[in-house]
Amino acid sequence: MAVVPTTGPTPRFWDAGAVALSLLGTYLVLWVDPATSPGEAPAWWWVDLAGGVAAAGVVLARRRAPVGSALVVYALAVPCTSAWLAGAVATFSLAVRRPWPTAAALGAFSLALGPLQGLLRLQSPESASWGSFAWAAGTTVVVVATGAAVRARHELMDSLVERAERAEREAALRADAARTAERTRIAREMHDVLAHRLSMVSLHAGALAHRRTASPDEIRDALEVVRAGAREALVDLRAILGVLRDPDADPSAPGEVGTAAIAPQPTLADLDRLVDGVRAAGTPVTLHHGLDGVTVPDECGRTLYRITQETLTNAARHAPGRPVEVHLRTAEDGEVELDVSNPLPSAGAGPPGNGLLGITERVELAGGRVLSRGPDHGRFRVAVRIPRRSEERSADERPAVAAREEIA
Repeated sequence: MAVVPTTGPTPRFWDAGAVALSLLGTYLVLWVDPATSPGEAPAWWWVDLAGGVAAAGVVLARRRAPVGSALVVYALAVPCTSAWLAGAVATFSLAVRRPWPTAAALGAFSLALGPLQGLLRLQSPESASWGSFAWAAGTTVVVVATGAAVRARHELMDSLVERAERAEREAALRADAARTAERTRIAREMHDVLAHRLSMVSLHAGALAHRRTASPDEIRDALEVVRAGAREALVDLRAILGVLRDPDADPSAPGEVGTAAIAPQPTLADLDRLVDGVRAAGTPVTLHHGLDGVTVPDECGRTLYRITQETLTNAARHAPGRPVEVHLRTAEDGEVELDVSNPLPSAGAGPPGNGLLGITERVELAGGRVLSRGPDHGRFRVAVRIPRRSEERSADERPAVAAREEIA
């Protein structure tokens, strides 16, 4: 949301208007009022003229020094009645640029200087009219009130502009956070899918290289498994890249994106097939499935599948050939507990990756908790609990979907 600047009169226009208004006051007093015409009092007339013109010049400084310029104009208005309108302009400008109590105090000060004008002109106190004083006081009140209203409007407009700019900055930050969350989600999906596929391909190829006594049929079957795993990894990679190219595509739904078909996202029903594939790669896996007859939502099942996939991939990579135990069971409060463990790997099993961090992120996004993810009594154990009911997405996950429109 961009703030569109408004067009209006320039400061030079307002300066010209202030000077013109002040000179108009000088003209009204010196040429229209017969009491101050040149024929009545020539000496005072020229003093009034000079004071009025000087006051009109002083109001040009009202923007830089509103208090100082107002005091100078008030001082000129004491001997020079032609400066009265310049005084009103200075008071108005003061009320616009300073809090109204300051403008009201200086306005009252200018009214207090009124009697000095009569003394300088050698007028008797009786010649002063209460009506003229009331008119001057009323004019001052109106000028101060109008200036205060203009100041309040300026402050309101400034606050609205500031609020709009702040909203624009916050929207940009939310968009950045959403893009980061979407990139993290895509990286997690690529890691979960491709790491497992390629690990299985590597294990099959490694086993084939060491089976020198295998028959041609066994070699052909092993090569077929490697070829199928590589093909599935390529399809998954194309699907994920297709989502990046097509921000409207849903990666969890079957269909076509570009030239690659997107397979449906796995659920808990696909767990047996996952375990069979790991077993075929040479890692003994024992699955204790204690969820028979228990309804598990697809979102919860998908999370459990991905976590099991990651733990089996890690076990095959860091402890190849060692037996893995997978336990699925219900827990209290409608949660499902997943417990995967295997013997601790040897010292040179390979560098650690980001799999455990990805598991933790998945569990937190699903509203679950991690019970264990490290050595436990001689075994490496990963245990998590996931609520069966769908939880509301976190604040980072919600804008991630909307961010797809900005990533392609």
